[in-house]
Amino acid sequence: MSALWARVRRPARLMLGTSMLCAGMYGIDARTEAQLIQRNVRTFYNGIALAVDYKLNFRPSPEPDSASRIESLHERVANRIFDVFERNGGLYIKIGQVIGTQSAVLPQAYQRRARRLYDAAPALPFEVVERVFREDFNGLHPSQVFSEFEMLPIASASIAQVHRARLHTGQVVAVKIQKPAILKQMDWDLLAFRILLRVYEKLFDLPLSWSSDYIEKHIRMEADFISEASNTDRAREYFDEEPSLKDRVYVPKVYHEISSKRVLVSEWVDGVQVTDKQKLKAKNLDLDRAMYTTIEAFSSQIFRSGFVHGDPHPGNVLVRKHPTIKKDVQVVIIDHGLYIQESEQFRLEYCRLWEALFMLDMDTMNRICKSWGIQDSNMFASITLQKPFSPNKAVHLGQANLNMQDIYELQVSLKERIKDFLKDQALFPRELIFVSRNMNIVRANNKALGSPVNRINVMARWALRGLSKQHRTPMGEDYDEFATLAQKMKSYLYSTWRLWVFDCTLMVMSISFWLVRLRDRTNKLLYGSDSQGFEEVLDQKLKDQLQQQFGIVIDESLFDA
Repeated sequence: MSALWARVRRPARLMLGTSMLCAGMYGIDARTEAQLIQRNVRTFYNGIALAVDYKLNFRPSPEPDSASRIESLHERVANRIFDVFERNGGLYIKIGQVIGTQSAVLPQAYQRRARRLYDAAPALPFEVVERVFREDFNGLHPSQVFSEFEMLPIASASIAQVHRARLHTGQVVAVKIQKPAILKQMDWDLLAFRILLRVYEKLFDLPLSWSSDYIEKHIRMEADFISEASNTDRAREYFDEEPSLKDRVYVPKVYHEISSKRVLVSEWVDGVQVTDKQKLKAKNLDLDRAMYTTIEAFSSQIFRSGFVHGDPHPGNVLVRKHPTIKKDVQVVIIDHGLYIQESEQFRLEYCRLWEALFMLDMDTMNRICKSWGIQDSNMFASITLQKPFSPNKAVHLGQANLNMQDIYELQVSLKERIKDFLKDQALFPRELIFVSRNMNIVRANNKALGSPVNRINVMARWALRGLSKQHRTPMGEDYDEFATLAQKMKSYLYSTWRLWVFDCTLMVMSISFWLVRLRDRTNKLLYGSDSQGFEEVLDQKLKDQLQQQFGIVIDESLFDA
């Protein structure tokens, strides 16, 4: 017995010591604000568990019960991963929200869980806010800087919360306070994010990590309020200099002298969220005009300035009565933490791509897509327009009529389609990640109001205006300084002809848009029921196309959040 004890004593002591050390570290970590150990253990444990679950159990087959088994797997894994996002909080909520807004190609279980993250940002107590403020302002209490400071926040997001305050001059301001654990957690959170992407890339043989550097860079910038203040000034300056948007779009000014890396003080503006139809009507604000201005504002950023807001959700777009023009509205854009700067080459190519889409100029479209490493230009066109695209007609009218065998075969081939879509990831312009996010959220905002604006036509016209920033012909082609007069005249006439064709295409799209609106109003007048808006018609056709081509079924309320 003593011999046996001698043999197991050392391993037992080692195990006991290790257990006590781990328990002690866990207990200490639990009392810290950042809770780095718990968060990372939770992340890697669940990350590996869900990878193994998929690897072992994802076995699609044409059998009748295959669909239900795969759906149960998706439901189980989605609950696991989004539980991690919710429990870890902070940047995990931000990452989950990014996944949620781009989840159109994910199973419905992911789509349903993603919507819950928009309400998963609890507020911090005032004692924590006070500590952050004292640390950034040499021990000053908020009451020493402001004549009034509301202790309860008016809003709380993933990385910060906002309090209402008043300066000694009487000016009401919004004070954005960063949650103190964010900077401590960021390096570890982003490292875990990067490692898991690479693990999944190897496990599932799919291109996943190519965008991680770009996304990480902009997430870090969003946690720097000095950078946000600079973004705010640039956006404000651009809208002030754009003649067609000056006074129609407003960006609240920042008080730099009382702002820091973790505290941002800006002008307080009262307004109604752009998608709050009831409040807009109650305040007699023209919702059609508000949405038209909103779409113009973000289209001008994408196609003209190249300095693009990355998070134009309804809470960041407010509407108020125009301060000088009676019966008009003014759109107020806030929260300028997440911005991207397009390269001039990308901006011009993206404008030309939109022109080619409306001219059905497949040669130009294929050339641009190839230069971006994209092999399937038709698929990319549908993603860009957020409506079905066919090189032979403007709107794809086919209906999905697939059985389980068809869906099985499509889902099996989807992996190869995704891999082939991005043959050369190094060529893919990273700007498209957040440009697509911007367009997707704006589309959802328009849809929430019943599609009062023909968004695609508005964007197409701004694409054309984006090409006219330099010395160009009406269709954005460069003038040749050394061409003869006859050559210049020929080029001008050709360009004018293309512009006429472009306008005709937009006119046909406009007729379709107004026919849908006329149908909606007629149905409401005769039957008292609401019909599909224009965005919903496009959504349905795009969903049909996704099911026909890829076997992807889109949840009806995917973009409700």
